Amino acid sequence: MRTNYEVRAEKFARQLSRMFEGCVYRIDFLRKIREYNCTHSRKLRYNYGVSRIAIIRADYVIKFDYQPIDRWADGRAGNCMVEEEFYKRAVRDGMEYLLAKTTVLHLNGLTCSIMPRINHVEDEDRNWRDYCTCDEFRWLMSNLHDLHCGNVGYRNRKVCVIDYAFVAR
Repeated sequence: MRTNYEVRAEKFARQLSRMFEGCVYRIDFLRKIREYNCTHSRKLRYNYGVSRIAIIRADYVIKFDYQPIDRWADGRAGNCMVEEEFYKRAVRDGMEYLLAKTTVLHLNGLTCSIMPRINHVEDEDRNWRDYCTCDEFRWLMSNLHDLHCGNVGYRNRKVCVIDYAFVAR
């Protein structure tokens, strides 16, 4: 019997949290990933932004918060908890289908979240605005910053935002 992505993602997040224990900054996570990739045949695929690193698997993504530096240290970029709260707001507004569902976990002193993997992220041949209605567009624009092809993918012929921690305040 095949388990769903959330069960597998949580299990792998627990393993990763032990490996990442004590990591604070992006450089700490990147060092641990390099060490892992040197000793494992199935390499960790990853991407990162201002305040989180994302481990990308076949059908899920695990994001770990880290301490941003420089001009982003004020918390404007958001984190896993901000994303979780925003997802709850989207549910209340009936717009959750525009976002990849997030589930936050606290493991070994780290905060992380799991999401389904969404296809066609960074597809520069598509304009995400063409994949939503006027109401959906207005809702996204009034609630989120940082909407670009690297933060959106597509699911069921609709835009699906994968990074929505930088919310309008």
